[in-house]
Amino acid sequence: MALISTLRAKGPMPRHSLAAASRLSAAELTRALKSARQMGVVAYAGEPELPAQADTPLVLTGRPLPPPRRVTPPARESTPHFQPLLDAWGIARPAARPRGHAS
Repeated sequence: MALISTLRAKGPMPRHSLAAASRLSAAELTRALKSARQMGVVAYAGEPELPAQADTPLVLTGRPLPPPRRVTPPARESTPHFQPLLDAWGIARPAARPRGHAS
């Protein structure tokens, strides 16, 4: 979003200027550009006719971002499983105590 909003506000700009303007680290900018280019939201000016150079400006294509994917986490049991850890440490699990009335 920082990449797209920066390009929308300031217009086409080369990668090195975009990094400073969007306040993204080099790694974040690389990931954002890769994703945005794969989705067709951002492109190098003149692409695909001309090979991209370091000073080639990046432009918005006008294509909207696709909706975020919904990822459902795998179902997990709600009870913790400590037995493998206890086995690795050689600790025996105490037997369940019968519940009685306190006198």
